[in-house]
Amino acid sequence: MRHCCKFKPDDIYYLKETNICSNRILSIGFCPICQKPVAELVEYSFTGALNRISLSGINAQNMMISLQDEILYSAREINFRNAKSKPYGWKYGINKECKNGKIKQYACDFYGNKELIKSK
Repeated sequence: MRHCCKFKPDDIYYLKETNICSNRILSIGFCPICQKPVAELVEYSFTGALNRISLSGINAQNMMISLQDEILYSAREINFRNAKSKPYGWKYGINKECKNGKIKQYACDFYGNKELIKSK
């Protein structure tokens, strides 16, 4: 995203297709220099043209409110869902021995999730 400088968005929303456009993405964030909200809508029309609308301040907030009903999912939800389910990202192994002599192998991540891999 770009406003006073180039910066990464805080969240990315994927929107429903319309009769005119597909692959609609709404990026929102705050400019690190002026601290204004910035919203950028990128969509591809079925003719192949790229439409990019970038707004800041009150206009950005109005655009976010008007597109709120068209949101399918966000990138933050997907990352949170992946981090809270099975081990995600960097993994390490844990071997535990039970009282009856069986060894259980677990795959763990740094979020506290673990999953049983083998039981011998």
